Amino acid sequence: MHNLQQRANVAFSFACTVLGSILAVIAAISYITGYPTVPSDIRVDTNALRVVSRRYGPEYYDYGTPKSHFAKVNFDLDVDFTPVFNWNTKQVFVTVVAEYESKTHDRNSIVLWDHIIESKQDANLTLRNIQNKYAFIDVSRKWSHQPIDLSLRWDITPHVGVLQSGRSASNPVNIVLAPAEQA
Repeated sequence: MHNLQQRANVAFSFACTVLGSILAVIAAISYITGYPTVPSDIRVDTNALRVVSRRYGPEYYDYGTPKSHFAKVNFDLDVDFTPVFNWNTKQVFVTVVAEYESKTHDRNSIVLWDHIIESKQDANLTLRNIQNKYAFIDVSRKWSHQPIDLSLRWDITPHVGVLQSGRSASNPVNIVLAPAEQA
């Protein structure tokens, strides 16, 4: 007959096969049912919109050009991610993205702000006067009246299954960045 190791191996293999099959069914159900769209609202305070010229990086290192143009954007965000939380939602990663075209590049995307929502209780975001968290700088290091669209994006991380993403259904906020003022 079979010894104890062989029997343990067969039992373990069967348990792993059953567990894997259950997880595959859960992943398929989550992918098929999907997540609802999330209504969102981004408003930009155009009075607080500034482009400043200053050094890029640590002060002790010269990056070739002494000054770069940084955009500072303040925005308000109203969004409720409560509908996307279900039995399989682990977290929601939310970003505000600026998209624009320049003379040298057809498509530019810059993440300005991000946030991780880990529970349904924290899923309703009503934030006021948020400043961009990350550097808002163009590849050419100069802004010259480029129209920029701000949009809200999110990635839903399930406990089991495929990462799903979404984008704000409303029209993106359109702003124009003028050349820099000295700071």
